Amino acid sequence: MSSRRHSPPEPGREGPPRLILRFAVSTGIALALAAGAILLVVRHFNTVQAERAATSQARILASALLSGSLLASDFDGPVAAQRRDILDELFDSRVLASGVLLVKLYSADGTVTYSTDHRLVGTKTPQLGHIREALGGTIRGDQTTLGDEGAGGDRKVLRTYAPVAVAGGSGVAAIFQDYEPIAQAAEATFLPIAGIFEAVLLLLFAALVPILRSVTRRIRRQMEEIQHRALHDELTGLPNRTLFADRIEQAILAARRENSSPIVMLLDVDRFKEINDTLGHETGDLLLQELAGRLRGELRANETLARLGGDEFGVLLPTGSADDATLVADRVHAALESAFNIAGIPLEISASIGMAAHPEHGEQVDTLLQHADVAMYMAKAAHAKTALYDAEQDSNDAARLALAGELRGAIEIGELVVFFQPKADLESGRILGAEALVRWQHPERGFIPPNDFVPIAERTGLIKPLSRFVLAASLDQCKAWNAAGYDLHVSVNLTIPDLLDLELPDWIGEQLAKRGVSPDQLELEITETTILADPFRVRQVLSRLNEMGLRLAIDDFGTGYSSLAYLRHLPVQTIKIDRSFVMGMCEDTSDATIVRSTIDLGRNLGLDTVAEGVESQDAWDALRSHGCTLAQGYFISRPAPADELAELLRGRAERQADTLPAAAGS
Repeated sequence: MSSRRHSPPEPGREGPPRLILRFAVSTGIALALAAGAILLVVRHFNTVQAERAATSQARILASALLSGSLLASDFDGPVAAQRRDILDELFDSRVLASGVLLVKLYSADGTVTYSTDHRLVGTKTPQLGHIREALGGTIRGDQTTLGDEGAGGDRKVLRTYAPVAVAGGSGVAAIFQDYEPIAQAAEATFLPIAGIFEAVLLLLFAALVPILRSVTRRIRRQMEEIQHRALHDELTGLPNRTLFADRIEQAILAARRENSSPIVMLLDVDRFKEINDTLGHETGDLLLQELAGRLRGELRANETLARLGGDEFGVLLPTGSADDATLVADRVHAALESAFNIAGIPLEISASIGMAAHPEHGEQVDTLLQHADVAMYMAKAAHAKTALYDAEQDSNDAARLALAGELRGAIEIGELVVFFQPKADLESGRILGAEALVRWQHPERGFIPPNDFVPIAERTGLIKPLSRFVLAASLDQCKAWNAAGYDLHVSVNLTIPDLLDLELPDWIGEQLAKRGVSPDQLELEITETTILADPFRVRQVLSRLNEMGLRLAIDDFGTGYSSLAYLRHLPVQTIKIDRSFVMGMCEDTSDATIVRSTIDLGRNLGLDTVAEGVESQDAWDALRSHGCTLAQGYFISRPAPADELAELLRGRAERQADTLPAAAGS
C-alpha cells in the first residue's frame, strides 16, 4: 500500500563544487596508492622479522638441545639402525613439536647421516654452500617446500641450517619449520599496524570532505528520524495513529478503484490500567512491547498493525469481509491465551476488539475509527471479546458513555444512594449485618444499576471518590444502627484501585473514629481477581487493614483462580459463595458439591461462609444442614434503603429466631 504522502523528503541532489569534488577524489586515490605501498613495505618487514624469530628458535634448538644429545659419530656417515632408533625417540619426544616438521643431520660433504624421514638418509644436498657456511658458524634460513627436499608433499616450510657442536667434532642440522605459524605471527603484527594506519588515512581523507556535504547528510538523517518518530510509536516501533489514519485513507481510495472493502479493527487490553497501577509503568511498557510482537506475528504482510495510544492497538485489513476480520480476531485472541512472562511475573491478559467495515459502516477515516471504537466498547460491555459495529446499539452505547460526564457531579450533589441487603445467621435466623450496594438516582433516567456506572468510574479515575462515598454512607448507617440498638456490621466492596490507594487505611481509621463505630463493624469485600492482580502487595494492604480490626471477606468465591495455599495465609475471616452456585444447588448436583466443598473448606480454615443468592426455603435448609454460617438473598430481603431495612429488623425481632416466615422475601 502506498505511503507516498509520508515518505521522507527527497534529499538535496546538489553535491559539493565540482573542483573540490575532483580534488577530494584525486587526493583519495593518491592516499590509497601511498597507503598500499607503505603497507606492502610494512608487511614485508613483519614477515622478515617473523622469519628471523623462527631462525633464532631453530638455532637455540640446535645449540641447546641437540648439542647435548648428539654424538660426533652421528655426523660421520649414515647412522646404524640401533642408533637411528635412539635418535628417532629423541627427535619424536623433544624436537618434532612446536611447528618442526622435519630434521636432517649432514656430514661435512653434504651427505644426510640421519633424518626424521628415513627415506632421505644417504642422500646429498645440492645446498653444499649452506652446509659450509653453517660449519663456519653462519646460520642461514630460507623458504622452501617439503617437495623440494624430497620429503613428499608441497607444504611450505622455513629451512634453517644450524651448526651443532658436539664432543669431538661438529656437524650441521637442517631444521624445517611449518611456515603457516610464522606467516600468522607476521600477520598478527601487521594487522593492528595496518588498521591504525588505515584509520589515520581515513580520518585524514574525511577531513577533506566538504563541510557542506557533511552537513547535508546530517540534516537528511535528522529529517528521516523526525519523520519516523512522527509516524511511529516510540515504545513498540509500530505505526502510530497518524500513519494508521493515512493508511486507512489510502485503503479507502484503493477500495473505490478496485471495489474492495477495507476493515478497521480496534483492540483494547482489558484491565490494563490495573496492571499498570499494580506493577508499575515499566512492567506495563514491557507488556505492551511483548503484546505488539505477538500481534505482529498474527498478521499478514499487507495488513497494518498500529499502536494508537495507551493499551489501544489498531489493525487495518486492506481487503476482506467481516468473516475474514472475525478470523483474524480469533487468531489474536488465541495468541493471547498463553501468559506473558514479564520480569519473571506471569501475566494473563485478554482483549476486546471492535470492527467497522468500509463502506457499510462509514465512508471516511474518522467515521470508521469512531465506529470501530464504539464496537470495541460493545464487546467489552457484552464480554463478547469481538463485536462488529451495530448502528442500533450505537445510540445506547453513546448514552452510556455520556454517563461518565455526569458521574462526578452525581457524587458531589448526592444523586447516589446506598441500599443494603441483609445477611442472616442460618442457625438462628437473626440478621447480623448487611452489604452496601450503591445505586444512582438519576433525575431523568431513574435508578441506574451499578453495573452501568461502576466500570465507567474505574475507567475514568472516579472509583476513589465513589468508593469513599459508599464507605462514608455505610459508616453513617452503622452509627445510626448503633443508636437504635442494633448490633450490625456492614460490608463494602473494594476494587483494585482502592487497594492501591495507600491513604485508604488511614482514611478509614479517621472515619471510624469520627463516627464512633467499632472497626469490627466494617467488613471489606474483595474478589479473587483483585487478589491475583498483585498477591504480595494486596496481602500487605490487607494485613494493615486487618491489624486495624476490620473484617475482610473474599467475594464471589469459586469463580476465580486463587490458590488455596495462598488463601490460607491471607488475613481474611469470611468467604462468600457465589450466587451462581447457590441458586442452582437444589437442582444441580455439581453446584451442590461445590457449595458443600466450599463450606467444608471455610470450616477447615476457620473462616465464616456466606451464601449469596438464597431465594428459597429449600436452599436455606440445605445450607443450614451443611453448616454454612450466613445467608444473603431475596429469600431474606432484596436490597433496600436503610429505613426499609429498619422495618424488617423490627418485624423479625418479633418472630422466632430459628425460623423464617414464608413472606420473608416480600
